[in-house]
Amino acid sequence: MNIDYLKKVLNKREVKIMGEDEEYKKYSVVIPIVYNDEYKILFEVRSKKLKFQPGDISLPGGKIEEGETPKQAAIRELIEELGISGENFEFIGQFDTLVTYHGKIIYVFVVLLKDLNFNLSIDEVDEIFLVPMLFFKENVPDMYYASISARFEKENKYINMNQRLLSSRSPIYFYEYNGRLIWGITAKIIYNFIKEIFK
Repeated sequence: MNIDYLKKVLNKREVKIMGEDEEYKKYSVVIPIVYNDEYKILFEVRSKKLKFQPGDISLPGGKIEEGETPKQAAIRELIEELGISGENFEFIGQFDTLVTYHGKIIYVFVVLLKDLNFNLSIDEVDEIFLVPMLFFKENVPDMYYASISARFEKENKYINMNQRLLSSRSPIYFYEYNGRLIWGITAKIIYNFIKEIFK
Protein backbone atom coordinates (compact mmCIF):
# COMPACT_ATOMS: atom_id res chain seq x y z
CA MET A 1 0.00 0.00 0.00
CA ASN A 2 1.09 3.58 -0.64
CA ILE A 3 -0.47 7.03 -0.29
CA ASP A 4 -1.60 7.17 -3.92
CA TYR A 5 -3.45 3.88 -3.48
CA LEU A 6 -5.05 5.14 -0.26
CA LYS A 7 -6.19 8.35 -1.99
CA LYS A 8 -7.70 6.29 -4.81
CA VAL A 9 -9.63 4.04 -2.41
CA LEU A 10 -10.98 6.93 -0.35
CA ASN A 11 -11.91 9.17 -3.26
CA LYS A 12 -13.78 6.60 -5.32
CA ARG A 13 -15.95 5.20 -2.53
CA GLU A 14 -19.27 6.54 -1.27
CA VAL A 15 -19.10 7.90 2.26
CA LYS A 16 -21.40 5.87 4.55
CA ILE A 17 -22.23 5.51 8.21
CA MET A 18 -19.79 3.07 9.79
CA GLY A 19 -21.36 -0.35 10.18
CA GLU A 20 -24.61 0.67 8.51
CA ASP A 21 -24.92 -2.56 6.52
CA GLU A 22 -24.07 -4.89 9.41
CA GLU A 23 -25.17 -3.16 12.60
CA TYR A 24 -28.23 -1.09 11.71
CA LYS A 25 -31.77 -1.74 10.53
CA LYS A 26 -32.85 0.67 7.80
CA TYR A 27 -36.23 2.33 7.46
CA SER A 28 -37.85 5.03 5.34
CA VAL A 29 -40.63 7.38 6.39
CA VAL A 30 -42.62 10.03 4.56
CA ILE A 31 -43.78 13.44 5.71
CA PRO A 32 -47.01 13.82 3.69
CA ILE A 33 -48.03 17.45 3.23
CA VAL A 34 -51.58 18.47 2.32
CA TYR A 35 -52.76 21.91 1.24
CA ASN A 36 -56.32 23.03 1.93
CA ASP A 37 -56.40 26.68 3.02
CA GLU A 38 -53.04 26.08 4.70
CA TYR A 39 -50.28 23.50 4.70
CA LYS A 40 -50.83 20.53 6.98
CA ILE A 41 -49.02 17.29 7.79
CA LEU A 42 -50.84 13.98 7.62
CA PHE A 43 -50.33 11.53 10.49
CA GLU A 44 -51.45 7.94 10.92
CA VAL A 45 -52.82 6.22 14.00
CA ARG A 46 -51.19 2.80 13.95
CA SER A 47 -53.53 -0.18 13.88
CA LYS A 48 -54.20 -1.82 17.23
CA LYS A 49 -53.52 -5.14 15.47
CA LEU A 50 -49.82 -4.33 15.19
CA LYS A 51 -47.36 -5.89 17.63
CA PHE A 52 -45.10 -2.83 17.82
CA GLN A 53 -46.55 0.39 19.25
CA PRO A 54 -50.22 -0.29 18.39
CA GLY A 55 -52.36 2.83 18.55
CA ASP A 56 -49.39 5.20 18.45
CA ILE A 57 -49.20 8.11 16.03
CA SER A 58 -46.68 7.84 13.22
CA LEU A 59 -45.77 8.88 9.70
CA PRO A 60 -46.19 6.49 6.76
CA GLY A 61 -43.14 4.29 6.41
CA GLY A 62 -41.47 1.02 7.20
CA LYS A 63 -38.47 -1.21 6.74
CA ILE A 64 -36.43 -1.02 3.56
CA GLU A 65 -36.63 -4.35 1.77
CA GLU A 66 -33.71 -6.06 0.10
CA GLY A 67 -32.93 -4.49 -3.27
CA GLU A 68 -34.85 -1.28 -2.53
CA THR A 69 -33.46 2.20 -2.29
CA PRO A 70 -34.66 4.32 0.64
CA LYS A 71 -36.78 6.42 -1.74
CA GLN A 72 -38.39 3.33 -3.31
CA ALA A 73 -39.24 1.99 0.15
CA ALA A 74 -40.75 5.30 1.20
CA ILE A 75 -42.99 5.48 -1.86
CA ARG A 76 -44.02 1.82 -1.54
CA GLU A 77 -44.98 2.25 2.11
CA LEU A 78 -46.90 5.47 1.37
CA ILE A 79 -48.89 3.80 -1.40
CA GLU A 80 -49.56 0.65 0.66
CA GLU A 81 -50.61 2.37 3.88
CA LEU A 82 -52.77 5.12 2.41
CA GLY A 83 -54.09 3.04 -0.48
CA ILE A 84 -53.24 5.58 -3.15
CA SER A 85 -51.61 5.52 -6.57
CA GLY A 86 -48.47 7.26 -7.73
CA GLU A 87 -50.65 9.88 -9.38
CA ASN A 88 -52.04 11.00 -6.02
CA PHE A 89 -48.86 12.65 -4.78
CA GLU A 90 -45.90 14.72 -5.88
CA PHE A 91 -42.44 13.82 -4.63
CA ILE A 92 -40.86 16.94 -3.10
CA GLY A 93 -37.48 15.79 -1.83
CA GLN A 94 -35.40 14.11 0.85
CA PHE A 95 -34.84 15.49 4.34
CA ASP A 96 -32.17 14.63 6.91
CA THR A 97 -31.46 11.06 7.96
CA LEU A 98 -31.98 10.00 11.57
CA VAL A 99 -29.63 7.53 13.27
CA THR A 100 -31.14 6.30 16.53
CA TYR A 101 -29.39 5.12 19.66
CA HIS A 102 -31.10 1.72 19.32
CA GLY A 103 -29.67 0.80 15.95
CA LYS A 104 -31.97 2.25 13.31
CA ILE A 105 -31.21 4.42 10.31
CA ILE A 106 -34.32 6.30 9.19
CA TYR A 107 -34.41 8.06 5.83
CA VAL A 108 -36.96 10.86 5.61
CA PHE A 109 -38.77 12.01 2.47
CA VAL A 110 -41.39 14.68 1.79
CA VAL A 111 -44.37 14.45 -0.58
CA LEU A 112 -47.33 16.66 -1.41
CA LEU A 113 -50.63 14.77 -1.44
CA LYS A 114 -52.93 15.91 -4.23
CA ASP A 115 -56.20 14.69 -2.70
CA LEU A 116 -57.52 12.97 0.41
CA ASN A 117 -59.28 10.02 -1.20
CA PHE A 118 -57.61 7.15 0.62
CA ASN A 119 -58.22 3.43 0.95
CA LEU A 120 -56.36 2.86 4.20
CA SER A 121 -54.63 -0.43 4.90
CA ILE A 122 -56.70 -1.57 7.89
CA ASP A 123 -53.96 -3.98 8.95
CA GLU A 124 -51.58 -1.07 9.48
CA VAL A 125 -53.62 2.12 9.91
CA ASP A 126 -56.71 2.76 12.07
CA GLU A 127 -57.21 6.36 11.02
CA ILE A 128 -55.49 9.49 9.76
CA PHE A 129 -55.62 13.13 10.81
CA LEU A 130 -54.07 16.45 9.78
CA VAL A 131 -52.10 18.98 11.81
CA PRO A 132 -51.36 22.49 10.49
CA MET A 133 -47.64 23.07 10.00
CA LEU A 134 -48.02 26.40 11.80
CA PHE A 135 -48.99 24.49 14.95
CA PHE A 136 -45.51 22.98 15.07
CA LYS A 137 -43.90 26.32 14.25
CA GLU A 138 -45.76 28.04 17.08
CA ASN A 139 -45.53 25.27 19.69
CA VAL A 140 -42.24 24.01 21.05
CA PRO A 141 -42.44 20.31 21.97
CA ASP A 142 -42.06 19.16 25.54
CA MET A 143 -38.79 17.33 25.94
CA TYR A 144 -37.77 14.71 28.48
CA TYR A 145 -34.55 12.75 28.67
CA ALA A 146 -34.29 8.97 28.70
CA SER A 147 -31.26 7.44 30.38
CA ILE A 148 -29.40 4.92 28.25
CA SER A 149 -26.75 2.49 29.44
CA ALA A 150 -25.01 -0.47 27.85
CA ARG A 151 -23.50 -3.70 29.17
CA PHE A 152 -22.16 -6.84 27.56
CA GLU A 153 -24.77 -9.55 27.00
CA LYS A 154 -22.42 -12.36 28.03
CA GLU A 155 -19.01 -12.96 29.55
CA ASN A 156 -15.92 -12.26 27.50
CA LYS A 157 -12.19 -12.39 28.12
CA TYR A 158 -11.66 -8.65 27.85
CA ILE A 159 -14.02 -6.76 30.13
CA ASN A 160 -16.25 -7.87 32.99
CA MET A 161 -19.79 -8.18 31.65
CA ASN A 162 -21.18 -6.28 34.66
CA GLN A 163 -19.06 -3.25 33.90
CA ARG A 164 -21.19 -0.49 32.46
CA LEU A 165 -19.75 0.50 29.10
CA LEU A 166 -21.41 3.87 28.72
CA SER A 167 -24.21 5.99 29.96
CA SER A 168 -25.92 8.75 28.05
CA ARG A 169 -29.15 10.71 27.80
CA SER A 170 -31.40 10.90 24.77
CA PRO A 171 -34.05 13.60 24.32
CA ILE A 172 -37.61 12.39 23.72
CA TYR A 173 -39.98 14.92 22.16
CA PHE A 174 -43.72 15.26 22.81
CA TYR A 175 -46.40 17.29 21.04
CA GLU A 176 -50.04 17.28 22.12
CA TYR A 177 -52.60 18.33 19.51
CA ASN A 178 -56.35 18.18 20.17
CA GLY A 179 -55.89 15.37 22.66
CA ARG A 180 -53.56 13.38 20.40
CA LEU A 181 -50.00 12.62 21.49
CA ILE A 182 -47.27 12.79 18.86
CA TRP A 183 -44.02 11.66 20.41
CA GLY A 184 -40.73 9.79 20.06
CA ILE A 185 -39.11 9.39 16.66
CA THR A 186 -42.12 10.88 14.86
CA ALA A 187 -42.00 14.03 16.99
CA LYS A 188 -38.23 14.30 16.58
CA ILE A 189 -38.50 14.13 12.79
CA ILE A 190 -41.24 16.76 12.72
CA TYR A 191 -39.40 19.04 15.16
CA ASN A 192 -36.25 19.04 13.04
CA PHE A 193 -38.16 19.39 9.78
CA ILE A 194 -40.15 22.40 11.01
CA LYS A 195 -37.06 23.98 12.54
CA GLU A 196 -35.26 23.72 9.21
CA ILE A 197 -37.98 25.02 6.90
CA PHE A 198 -38.99 27.94 9.10
CA LYS A 199 -35.53 29.11 10.12
